[in-house]
Amino acid sequence: MIRSIKITLLLICLFASLYFTGCGKRNNGDSFIPDQEIKKPSPGNNDPDSKTINFNRTDGTYTKAMAAGDFGVPIEMTWQNTDIISNQARVRIPANTLSQGNIVNIDVADGTEYELSFKVKFGNGFDWSRGGKLGFGFHIGNGYTGCNKADNGLGGSARLMWYNATGSKTNKVTSGSYFRPYVYYKDMPETCGNSFGKQSKELTIDTWYTIKIKVKSNTGSNTDGLVVYEVDGENLLTQAIRWTTNDAYRKIKYITFHTFRGGSQEYWQATTDGNIFYDDVVIKRIAG
Repeated sequence: MIRSIKITLLLICLFASLYFTGCGKRNNGDSFIPDQEIKKPSPGNNDPDSKTINFNRTDGTYTKAMAAGDFGVPIEMTWQNTDIISNQARVRIPANTLSQGNIVNIDVADGTEYELSFKVKFGNGFDWSRGGKLGFGFHIGNGYTGCNKADNGLGGSARLMWYNATGSKTNKVTSGSYFRPYVYYKDMPETCGNSFGKQSKELTIDTWYTIKIKVKSNTGSNTDGLVVYEVDGENLLTQAIRWTTNDAYRKIKYITFHTFRGGSQEYWQATTDGNIFYDDVVIKRIAG
């Protein structure tokens, strides 16, 4: 009798499979889930080697907790001045300030090779002033920034600047601004970051730019590391580099998300608030 019931149920299931996606599966041996409700895991933010962030949220304040959820990892330092506008992240840089905006580090899985890309634009009415740091970048080892020269071989960083040689707080200019690399590493020639003499094409307001940065750790005291910058698919910098001389500090530790004016002198400031927008962030760990 029992065998007959089992055979009947099996036939019913087989017949139903002709019309539906299936009779279902067990999830870890616990609960029954119909096949049409089973979803493949996203290749994005639960994967330590790949993250995609599109800022698809309701307009309003974009909190640190929201950002940590989107990036899937802890965020360090004070998160501030950031909103969601039309599925984009907008960072406001307050008027008459330096090193104010949003300056945080995103704790990612340690790696010896990473790449990232993101879209960025300057909002309407943006005052270029002298320039500042913006977007996403990398901290290697101790992650030196802030004109703390990295010549002890214990870390470095790769970030992006916008810069205008003639801009200042009292001279609002409408042209002559460009992106340039901003790199700290063992052999850097000056106290502050090196641009290697590279700059992008002239920038314009309310225009989306796609930035790609790639870094690879060096080994020992060898100059076999790498840093690459691209703007809209065009190479801005490809440079062999010696980030560190101590293998204990050779790995990429953090993704930086820095948006602020400066420099340390007042002429880097602007008399009005400035807005910078971000979208379509992709972070990939290539080697651990």
